[in-house]
Amino acid sequence: MRMTVPALVSAAVLLAAMSSSAFAADMLSGDNWPMAGAQSEISQAIGGAQVHEITIGGDTIGIEADHPTDPEQTRHYSWDATGIRTGMSMPNFAALGMGDTEPFTLKELDFTNLPAVKSAALAAFASEGAVITEIEGTKPSDRPGKKRLALWTVHINDTEGQSGEVLVSSLGQVLDTVLPPNRQAVAGPWLAPATIEATLARLEETFGPNARYAEIFINDERGHLTVEDPQKPGSAAKFDFDADSITRDDFMAMPMDATLERPFTMAEIAPLNAAMLETLAGKTLDRMGGEDFTVNRYTISRSILFMTPEDDRLLVEIRADAPDGWTGGRVTYDMTGAEVDVVTP
Repeated sequence: MRMTVPALVSAAVLLAAMSSSAFAADMLSGDNWPMAGAQSEISQAIGGAQVHEITIGGDTIGIEADHPTDPEQTRHYSWDATGIRTGMSMPNFAALGMGDTEPFTLKELDFTNLPAVKSAALAAFASEGAVITEIEGTKPSDRPGKKRLALWTVHINDTEGQSGEVLVSSLGQVLDTVLPPNRQAVAGPWLAPATIEATLARLEETFGPNARYAEIFINDERGHLTVEDPQKPGSAAKFDFDADSITRDDFMAMPMDATLERPFTMAEIAPLNAAMLETLAGKTLDRMGGEDFTVNRYTISRSILFMTPEDDRLLVEIRADAPDGWTGGRVTYDMTGAEVDVVTP
């Protein structure tokens, strides 16, 4: 039986659609799709415009890029097995100074490296049977590194439906792993001396042994620090941190916050190990004179007491409060453990 021309055309279209669906559906779970070709088509469509976000789903890639004629807008593009399409426009939030990402060039995230990126993310997530649900490409502006890089965020679900994400460089280097809540390591009480010691070690690992700090503040929920900006040496930057992450805080409440006066290094606070912190915390609670008091804040700085320039001691202030949340006091120590200042309830 001979097929008519329209039937042949229909069959060819059907086969092409089936073939396209086969590789398009494998974009997250496999690598049998034209990565280089997709990136080339997208590059031609956006004409060299800066990219704000890339989203890779099961069968589609979405791109937010600068609008070709209106700097106050971005334009959405999408690519799939059938080609690329132009979508709607949106406000350019980066141009308005909003958000925690900045535009980047498309070539900063090489699609042909995605197999290595996915493999590294799944290995870091370390859960048998886990699947990638989405991959996002952005250039975070709140990272603590010396250079801002465009990065992939790989979203992953385990077999129980619990989700997490892994932040990976374009070359496949794992930078951060956020596991599902049921798999997150227990860091211990946030203000426990051993946890404080581990937190300081994590800061040193992140910013390097020669980083210069103006202040490190840790309360019973999270921490804040002022440090020499890794991206702008000579100026200061603020960062927030908790048990899982360290993020840049670009909001400066006062001009003086942007300065880096009387800095110190991690080597100078090396005496503040878990044993010494436990001793100082015990002394502080004794000074408060009440059994119900608990330590709720540590501050490390040279400027805790607005000391004169001649007094260059590096200090740690330990504050303790009563259960009512209003009654409290503090004791300030130097790095030898000697009391420098005491305020009791």
